[in-house]
Amino acid sequence: MFRINTSTTLKFITFTILLVLISVSPSLNIIPQKLIPTSLHDSQRLLELLLISLVLLCNITHRKHESGFPANKKIQYALYLLIALAVTSSYLAIHPRHALIEISILSGLFFLSLYIARMYHENNTQFIKWLTYAIWVGISLSMAAFYVGYITATIFKTPVIWPAPITGFNNIRFFNQYQLWTLGLITLPLLCFDLKGKYTHYLLHIGLVFWWVLLFHSASRGVLLAWLVGILITMAIYRKSAWPFIRLQLMHITAGFLSYKILFDMIPSLRGTILVTGTVIRDTISDRIELWSQSISLFLSHPVLGIGPMHFAWYNHTSSSAHPHNSVLQAMAEWGLPATLILLAISCYGIFCWLKRFNIASLQTETKLNSNLAITLFFTLITNAAYSLVDGVIVMPISQHLSGLCWDFTIKNV
Repeated sequence: MFRINTSTTLKFITFTILLVLISVSPSLNIIPQKLIPTSLHDSQRLLELLLISLVLLCNITHRKHESGFPANKKIQYALYLLIALAVTSSYLAIHPRHALIEISILSGLFFLSLYIARMYHENNTQFIKWLTYAIWVGISLSMAAFYVGYITATIFKTPVIWPAPITGFNNIRFFNQYQLWTLGLITLPLLCFDLKGKYTHYLLHIGLVFWWVLLFHSASRGVLLAWLVGILITMAIYRKSAWPFIRLQLMHITAGFLSYKILFDMIPSLRGTILVTGTVIRDTISDRIELWSQSISLFLSHPVLGIGPMHFAWYNHTSSSAHPHNSVLQAMAEWGLPATLILLAISCYGIFCWLKRFNIASLQTETKLNSNLAITLFFTLITNAAYSLVDGVIVMPISQHLSGLCWDFTIKNV
């Protein structure tokens, strides 16, 4: 009896921490500064580590034993080889402890995906509703801070310093990662929830439009390009089945852009002031080229085992960036070519399993929730995979645990 109660209590606490991490941590530092002086980024990382620790405890106390590895033997051997390469690379790195910590976090995220998949299968409808509403709470807090700042700037005719008043992230591109992970998921209530209340639909549509306004204000070319790639690939794969989702995306991005022009062009023009100092129409990519060139140089000097997991920052003396803003180049530089090829092979096989399990024919027999969820998650994975080629999606705590939400179906079907 004690074991069952312990397992249930841990599951409840873990799920609560997950919801807090999703809903509150992107905007608020919930760790008391007097207890642990931290930045918002550090606070998010500490909560992520706490969540991973609880997930591992849940896995230990779970009555039904799960190995954690996919059933496919070839994938198992590939993972064993990947672990061996990662540990060897860490041992040979400048700071082995730093590298091993990175491997531990990534391993913990793997078990987080298993935990989420298990929770989904226990009660899929309620689980998805709780997660979706938690995401809505998070973006509502971000929008509240932003639009209070906008109204204040409009009244007092002061510029909105780009990217302020967006809060919660050390860098605006980290916020863009958070936006890209949520753009598809927050449409789920409109697609498959039984919404009650006369104005609920309208409020959700308005929220989505104004969420897009923040994206245009933050001036991220990479997010828009990744979004376009995700839309095109999702449309090509799921065709008519994806149209309800794609129609919402097209409607909201159009209304969001028009609203952005009104809020930051028309209204400031009428009041004789300038509110925004950033724009999505830029042609500077020299910083990325410099980081990518350095990654290639590091890979060429350490082609087999790399310089060590999460060690790019130790070798980067020409920029303040701790990562090369490209997931493949980062893996090649830090893990080496063999490990990178294994990672790419597993990812491609995972997508293959996804499409084998969730294709146009199979979705016809799925529930409305499962059908829309599969399409939404596929879009979210594709967009963030594309964005990871120009930004540090794989290194930020918010992106890492949101990726766990999206990989759960894949892991259960590999």
